[in-house]
Amino acid sequence: MSETWTIGELAEHAARALRDGAAPLSGRVRDVPGERLIRWYTTIGLLDPPLTRRGRVARYGRRHLLQLVAVKRLQAAGRSIADIQAALAGATDRTLEETASLPALPSAAPVVPAPVPPPVATAAERPASVNGATGGRGRFWAERPAADSGDAAGSGDGPATAGDPVIVTGISLGGGVRLVWDGGRVPSEEDVQAVLAAAGPLLAVLTERELT
Repeated sequence: MSETWTIGELAEHAARALRDGAAPLSGRVRDVPGERLIRWYTTIGLLDPPLTRRGRVARYGRRHLLQLVAVKRLQAAGRSIADIQAALAGATDRTLEETASLPALPSAAPVVPAPVPPPVATAAERPASVNGATGGRGRFWAERPAADSGDAAGSGDGPATAGDPVIVTGISLGGGVRLVWDGGRVPSEEDVQAVLAAAGPLLAVLTERELT
């Protein structure tokens, strides 16, 4: 079974990993993440919600440690919180490993990350395949549904019918939460960062009510 930690133990492991890392942190960045900072990172989607929660005691795993250390590494490199939110939204464990450069934990047993099921997408939300392969996270809001061959020969000026494709625009907020809406323009990077910053209260409510 994978090793899990309380929030205090997670903070200790992160502090040790940051001290043992080769690259020193910037003086502008708090090098030892505390419990309050960890809770805030969870609220704004930089950390996944706890693996389990019994009463007031939450348990965290290795992916949380990777996320926490990766955030501090990127902060030390001069990246803003908004930039980090966009960069790490939906990041795989391999991406987090590369960013965190996490040293081996001397007391930790081999960890097998629990598989995280992908969100169930409707037909309108699924991006069209590119070069024969279905896209992963990426800029899913920039994808357009493939045109139906039966519609290609029809008039584009007629009213929309129930069978017409619907363009869905959306932004991944992190923590398994995705904001989608019908139509609209493709959001710019500035739009994405603004939405991520404004989504903090919503993510906090979802976490508090254990909906994510």
